[in-house]
Amino acid sequence: MTKKTKPAADPKSVLIVLGYDEHGKPCGARFTGADPELVNKAAKAMGLQVYKGSSSEDVAEAAKKLPPGQLYANGRGFMPNVRQEIYSDMIVALAPIKGEKAALPPPIGLPKSWDEIAPGHLVIAQESLAVGWCEALVLARDGDMFTLRYRDYSHLPKFVRHRKAIALMSPAAE
Repeated sequence: MTKKTKPAADPKSVLIVLGYDEHGKPCGARFTGADPELVNKAAKAMGLQVYKGSSSEDVAEAAKKLPPGQLYANGRGFMPNVRQEIYSDMIVALAPIKGEKAALPPPIGLPKSWDEIAPGHLVIAQESLAVGWCEALVLARDGDMFTLRYRDYSHLPKFVRHRKAIALMSPAAE
């Protein structure tokens, strides 16, 4: 059974949930007039990020492309998969004002081998064939799957990559 939410006129009452599922596919939803505490709880359980809507036209237009999310009576939620294009547009619209930067924990160093990669290490992750590779901080490891966050674009949500889509960084010559 789902809890129905009433649409609100205030764009700030819209909550946007984004992230990647356990298979590394982008997912997202918008919640209009929903209880923020319940949305945050459901998103946290799924390892997703919650963003508050704003009066920005870019955010409002991008959010309209997201499907509505569902909260169930048991406290769980449903976040459908979305096309990468929609996900990327939403991230660009939500990006903070130039000069703002979300705090990330400092990297603990460079791993010397694949087996040594652990949370806190700095690696290079592939964004896409068109964009290329960027430095990323390892947040978690599950076998050959890594949860990462871009070092220089910390306002973007965390993402999941397979071991084949990340590279070890070469330490600086001493």
